[in-house]
Amino acid sequence: MYAARTRGMTLIEVVVGVALMLIVFLALFGILRASLLLSTLAKAEAGATALAQTQMEYLRSLTYDNVGTIGGIPSGVVPEDATTTEDGIPYETHTFISYVDDPADGLGANDTNGITTDYKRARVAVSYTIGGTTRSVVLVSNFAPPGIETTSGGGTLEINVVNASGNPVSDATVHIMNASTSPVIDVTTYTDTAGIVDLPGAATSSSYEVSVSRSGYSSAQTYARDATNQNPNPGYLTVVQDQTTTQTFAIDVLAHLNLATYSPAATSTFSDSFSGTSKLAAMSSTTVSGGALSLLSGASTGSARSIATSSSYLLQWGRLMATTSAPSGSSVALHIYDASGTLLPDSVLPGNSTGFTIFPVNLESVSTSTYPRLAVGATFTGNASSSPSIDEWSLSYLAGPFPLPNVSFTLTGAKTKGYENNGTPIPKTVVTASTGNDGTQGLTLEWDTYSLTLPNYTIDAANPVPPYALSPGSTTTASLILLPK
Repeated sequence: MYAARTRGMTLIEVVVGVALMLIVFLALFGILRASLLLSTLAKAEAGATALAQTQMEYLRSLTYDNVGTIGGIPSGVVPEDATTTEDGIPYETHTFISYVDDPADGLGANDTNGITTDYKRARVAVSYTIGGTTRSVVLVSNFAPPGIETTSGGGTLEINVVNASGNPVSDATVHIMNASTSPVIDVTTYTDTAGIVDLPGAATSSSYEVSVSRSGYSSAQTYARDATNQNPNPGYLTVVQDQTTTQTFAIDVLAHLNLATYSPAATSTFSDSFSGTSKLAAMSSTTVSGGALSLLSGASTGSARSIATSSSYLLQWGRLMATTSAPSGSSVALHIYDASGTLLPDSVLPGNSTGFTIFPVNLESVSTSTYPRLAVGATFTGNASSSPSIDEWSLSYLAGPFPLPNVSFTLTGAKTKGYENNGTPIPKTVVTASTGNDGTQGLTLEWDTYSLTLPNYTIDAANPVPPYALSPGSTTTASLILLPK
């Protein structure tokens, strides 16, 4: 009889089995995670809905005169913002109440009874954040006066927000303050799809401060009259009883200006007066002695080559210069090599293979992109009685422009916010800054035309030439080559 053999699992089978189990468990984990998130979202939404309904019921319990936010238009007893935490979830409640001019009896100046504060409308928004995403529940309700409609004793404040092209800007934040009223008015609201905020029932006053903004946009505001700004533009707004005060503010997408400052290109020179051999890369039957490079005594031929020279901002090669001595029966000729020690061909530098004995030699035709590094070399011939030598050689080149760091500058916009008593305009935007250690500076600015002032430098060249006209959402890169004053 034979004993039955049991067969175990191979490694591949174990790996496949574990992989299958992992896939199943990951799928189950994903389903569980999604279920928990849905449960949390449903719970949070239910809590937000309950808070919004509670806030709306509270508004309905108030008298008509008290239906309004503290410091709002209309003014009332309701806080504009409140924060509540329910079941570990923080909620923010924002209440906005405004008068409504019902179209049934005409709108604005066409209202048949001249009363534009027909009833009040309340908007309650409860927002919460789950999983990094903010959501909100919004309830809206109208509140009618207990009797026939009556004037609120104020006027209408209308704010129009447009972009640079005159088109309406929706969802712009409009902040209105008035410290001269009692209670003090401090209300924040948003423009509608037509770019308008319409606030009937605003208390009569000449001290309405308005500021307009939107994320990623420029801002606009009213300005106070003070000792400097004698004629602000626009100044604080005035609301007159039973009249509509309208003011338009223009904002648009911010622009970007990248400014780079440079010092001018300059001529530099690599030279060697042979006080040592540190600037020589190769020597054959030559020696450095007494401040000269010469053929070794007794040698008939020899050569030497300098180290290669270059610049990070190489613009153009210049000239080869040398001071040589070649007694009768001897000769010395100079050549130009690339960084690897290869002689430049005559097609690049005519006469280079034979060598140069008359100086200077013009190297401006040598391409800096093909040959970013060059070296100077020499070939010597002589005899026992005559030894040629070189007292000095040099290779010049033009380099630059070079980044110029830490340059202070001021940009002044053409838009104004008012005028001094003598009529001098006061610019809306004045930015004082400086380029960094790399000679560049990036700025985010309102669309405008900006003049440039440099306290310590004059402009040698610029591309483009200031002033800079920045359009909304544009990016302008400007380069300046500067000279010290």
